[in-house]
Amino acid sequence: MSRFTIFPAIVLVAVGLTLGSTTFADDQDDADRGPRALILQADFSGMVMAGVAYSVDPTIDVFNVRPLIPLYNIAAASESLAYNAQTWPAGTVFVSVVDPGVGTPRKSVVLRTKNDLYFVSPDNGSLSGPADAYGIKAVREIDESVNRREGTGWAHTFHGRDVYSYTGARLAAGVISFEQVGPLLPAEVVELARETGSYDNGVFEGHVAGGLGRLGNIYFNIPRGLFAEDQASYGDLYDVVISRGDKPVFDGTVPYARSFGSVPVGDNLLFVDSSGNVSLAVNQGNFAEKYGIGAGVDWRVRLQRR
Repeated sequence: MSRFTIFPAIVLVAVGLTLGSTTFADDQDDADRGPRALILQADFSGMVMAGVAYSVDPTIDVFNVRPLIPLYNIAAASESLAYNAQTWPAGTVFVSVVDPGVGTPRKSVVLRTKNDLYFVSPDNGSLSGPADAYGIKAVREIDESVNRREGTGWAHTFHGRDVYSYTGARLAAGVISFEQVGPLLPAEVVELARETGSYDNGVFEGHVAGGLGRLGNIYFNIPRGLFAEDQASYGDLYDVVISRGDKPVFDGTVPYARSFGSVPVGDNLLFVDSSGNVSLAVNQGNFAEKYGIGAGVDWRVRLQRR
């Protein structure tokens, strides 16, 4: 029996999957022949996309990433794909629909990574995260003359329903091979401009890169490797200033901690999150909501150990 499962975006784990009726095209290699799951993420409620998948093959295992990606936030879509894909087996198909340019000439593609994961998405920067994390094996443009729901050629504003979930489901179910997605493109995707934080004379500077979801644990573009240069020990105190433009929004002293339970409930902590980024949180609270923090390059952070 098929199933539709909603998973929080931050706690997806690898599972054993069986697609009893799945068959695969003869031209697919060994990495294509295993059981597959179809993962959906979007910046809107994607139940209709799950329906499209089941119309292709009712035995597909469909998982929906929750919470939703913030509206139009291509960078968040990219980060979510890179993070959530890390535990899934080869052959898994991901569909990402954060597509503010729907109906424009941006390409609709399937990225195959070097570890044989498949990502179906507009090529608008959403794929830069998984491409960087797992490498690019090949990219194909979706041929909508064959990989589009019948009778939807008139619709120009919902490719997530009519093209992406349909193509992803056909790929996951083995109805088509990767080669049958469409023509081969150069092995590249649109890359988002990214900035890594800096460390100079004991001071870290960067910006809030994300973390505005249900938990509100914000994280910075300061990776753990860079943070290690400060040689901090658990319990060290850091002066933290988060500003938007010239206006400080948060100014406080926070302990560097191993994990949430290292500080009392309701207290703030500085820690390295499970993706390897320097982060701020409230133990059993929502830091972003409590202090009115947003994300983006205009939300600057300055950290210095006392």
